[in-house]
Amino acid sequence: MEVNNVNQLNNLGGLQQQSLERISTGLSINDAADNAASLSIADSLKMQRSELSQSLQNLNTGIAVSNIADGALTSQIDILSDMRTQVLEAMNGTTSQEGKDAIQNELQKMMENFQNIAGSTTFAGQNLLTNPDGENQFTVATADNKTTIDLPATDTMGAELQTLLNDFSNEGLSNILNKIDSTVDQLQDIRSDFGSTAGQMQSEARNTISAQIDMARANSSLTDIDFGAEVSDFSRSSIMSQVGYLVATQANAVQEQSVRLLS
Repeated sequence: MEVNNVNQLNNLGGLQQQSLERISTGLSINDAADNAASLSIADSLKMQRSELSQSLQNLNTGIAVSNIADGALTSQIDILSDMRTQVLEAMNGTTSQEGKDAIQNELQKMMENFQNIAGSTTFAGQNLLTNPDGENQFTVATADNKTTIDLPATDTMGAELQTLLNDFSNEGLSNILNKIDSTVDQLQDIRSDFGSTAGQMQSEARNTISAQIDMARANSSLTDIDFGAEVSDFSRSSIMSQVGYLVATQANAVQEQSVRLLS
């Protein structure tokens, strides 16, 4: 067999191996030798996609924190609404002293429930409605931004209201009613802040998902193969290789026959 024929067959074998590797991985770039420039771009896109994926996870965590806190605040507002109804009943002139005592006891139990919600509302071990160490915040970090969620101290609000429950005189009841109303207003403002922050994070999350999709498409255009074209190339090189071996075999047979005739 002539050397150039051997080289041609080796080249065909290399092409077959390359096509087979691409078909098995689904990638047109499997090492730097395939396309160093495109591989570098693809690696950069992969790193950016990883950053976006973590950013999306962080945003989802922030949204979950906002939703959990909002649900707890809603429960606390409901408790205060029920307390307001009880206080109005106690302020009514037809309510006996025994009735007022029963209402006072009921209000104390409601406040205990209010405080339990404040103390038990947590996320990953972090209190969301109490400030045990003073300032309490939850930070949501993304690749391009940081969102800080200020966490309220509803336990402090509850403690202030709980103190007023000891005075059930007419003036005391009036003070309790005013405190309930101001506390409800505060909690509603806090809910509004949580809702606004959650809305911003949801918008950023949607943008992050869109960016992930765009990067996936860009990466696919760089690294993914055209299966139809690659299979066609593999089949063509396989046929050419088989033909090459057949021709080489026949050439060797002719050479051997010529040598025998000459000898």
